[in-house]
This record gives sequence, C-alpha cells and structure tokens, in this order.
Amino acid sequence: MAEQVRSIDAILKEMFEGKDAAIAKYAKVRMVQYEMELWRVYSLPLAEVDGAAKVYFSKRFLVNGRIDKATEPDLSDAFEKLDHAVKDGCAGRCTRLVIELNKALDALGLDMVRNVDKFLDWLTFDYEAKKDNFGEVVTEKPYGFPLFDFHSDENRKEFWLETSALLKTGRMMSVQDIMRIVLHKRNKSVKLK
Repeated sequence: MAEQVRSIDAILKEMFEGKDAAIAKYAKVRMVQYEMELWRVYSLPLAEVDGAAKVYFSKRFLVNGRIDKATEPDLSDAFEKLDHAVKDGCAGRCTRLVIELNKALDALGLDMVRNVDKFLDWLTFDYEAKKDNFGEVVTEKPYGFPLFDFHSDENRKEFWLETSALLKTGRMMSVQDIMRIVLHKRNKSVKLK
C-alpha cells in the first residue's frame, strides 16, 4: 500500500504560515543563539545584545530568570537547552517537513530539494560577511566578531510570497526554481526614484 502524502499546500503552510510556522521558529532560535553567543564567546556587553534575543533566552531557557543574575550552572544549562532547540527541536522538525515536501514534490514529478541543510540555512540563517574596501572582513572592535548582513528574513518572506502566489493559482514548481525567481528579482531589479 502506498504511503499517504500530505498536500504540498498543507506542508508549506506548516512551514511558513502563522505564529507557529516551523521555519520562522527555527530562524528565531538560530538568531537568539547567534546574539547570545556574541555575549558568551566574544564578551559583547550584555547591554549591547539584541533586547528581543535576551528576553526570549531568559523566558524560554532560563525560565524567566535574569541573565545578569543567573549562576554559571544555570547559564550552562540554558545554553545547552538553546543548543538542543536549535540542533534537534527546530532543525529536526524543519528537516522532517522538507523530507515530507520532497515526497509531495516527487509525486508531482517536480525536482526535490537536493540539499535540505542548505535550503534551511537559506531560509533561517543566510548571511554574508561585511567587507571593507580591500575585501577584508570587517570585525566589531574591540570584540573581534565578524559583522554580517543577514538575508534570511527577506529570503523567507519572498520565498513564501512566490510560493503562495503559485498555490493560489493551483500550481507549483520546484523549490530551486522558486529560489532562482526570488534571487533574480532581488539581483536584477532596481528601486524606482
């Protein structure tokens, strides 16, 4: 008996739509981890860490404890929970959804997502290092961490915009083709004056 495959529409809505969207949650915990690692690894003053990241980390992983008042064992435990949420919880859920999406795409004769991790990175933690006039990576002084321009939010928004437009017309194409459209529009368009 053939395995039951959910509709592409249902899978993509779980990935992208609403406050419980899997991809948005994954992106959020990855950014919280990035921000908190700036403090933990590079000694960026806590006051300079993104406020939303600190609040989320405190509420979710320190169980409403204050970062500046937490003991080292509590902080270690909180960072371990955050790492688990990123690597296992959110990544695991999103990977399962992309695998399920691949089955639905394959059933329609469309190309499947070839590199699941790369696709998820593009949607949740895509960045490019800022460079100076000599092509050297710019770092935050005096802490030494590289400065990045993040594209994940834009990628996720534009990918879902293109995908939902297709779904509304009862059509679908490969993920790679949708990504190409998104990047083509971004790279080839100019702003009107």
